[in-house]
Amino acid sequence: MVTAISRRAKLREWVRRYLPCEIAGTAGEFGAAAVAYVVTESLAVAAVTATVGASVGYYAAAYISALRWSYRDQRWRPVPARLAVANLLALRSVAVEFGPAELIDSVAVRPVSFYLGPALFGDVLAGWAVGKVVSDAAFYSCAIVSYERFTTLLAHRPLEKGEDRGHPTTVSAA
Repeated sequence: MVTAISRRAKLREWVRRYLPCEIAGTAGEFGAAAVAYVVTESLAVAAVTATVGASVGYYAAAYISALRWSYRDQRWRPVPARLAVANLLALRSVAVEFGPAELIDSVAVRPVSFYLGPALFGDVLAGWAVGKVVSDAAFYSCAIVSYERFTTLLAHRPLEKGEDRGHPTTVSAA
């Protein structure tokens, strides 16, 4: 039985995990789309550029976090091995957690949403805002399923005092 407290704790966990990535991805997404649209006046180019900008910003933040957490968990290794293993674990973590979501999002949902949104709403910014919400809903539906299903393969931030994630928090090299 899922309680309101456990739902809030789970939501808080997801926000802590995804909000920094979302901020970086949104900056990349709207920044790239705006530049592309101003330069080309093409919604199609802006839609593709927004997708690329979102991915670059989002995954830079996700990878840096996973690398930091994996590096911390490998403190018992000598530094060169620690760096190598932490990078491999971070790469695995990002691929497992976001791979399926990114495929669906980047190939179909986000470019179509960013292209059709302005036409449907008659305004570029409003259309992009709605397109972002639609795209993010699809993306996080997949990403959260991967996060919950494959949590033992993922890098995690350190737990705070009194916090319980409810599942293992370390990443192994195997």
